Amino acid sequence: MNFIEKLFSKNKIDCPRCLGKGEVDWNDIKRLNKELKWGPGKCAYCNGSGKIKSNFESKVSVDTTYLTSDLNKKERNRVINKDEKALLRGILFEKNADNFIKQVKYLNKKGNLTKEEITEFYLIPENEMSNEEKDELMDYIKRIIEFDKNQT
Repeated sequence: MNFIEKLFSKNKIDCPRCLGKGEVDWNDIKRLNKELKWGPGKCAYCNGSGKIKSNFESKVSVDTTYLTSDLNKKERNRVINKDEKALLRGILFEKNADNFIKQVKYLNKKGNLTKEEITEFYLIPENEMSNEEKDELMDYIKRIIEFDKNQT
């Protein structure tokens, strides 16, 4: 690290989401109770650097579900700066995720549907979805069902 990097990294600490790795893994996800809402990958909290400014935690909670690596830079900044509309989108995102998880659990437990049947149910309104996207949806549904079985 050169002098200029040291000078500007004075007030930086290890990221509490990824623990300084720059990548969120299943251990981090489990520690933050986000098993059904996040997947492993680049840490969105530190933006993959492994470090955050020491005051960053006071701006955004480490377990903010909406702050994911899928957000574009503008929306990420809106969340960090507590833009009212971005915060509302975050609340809606969380509620939609919670509702989807509840629906999958219901369809599996009460409707006795398999992960394949549940996936097909959600694909009815979708006109165009690639096989990769379908597989991703089925994997997510499978993860919800397995997580629910392990919780009961």
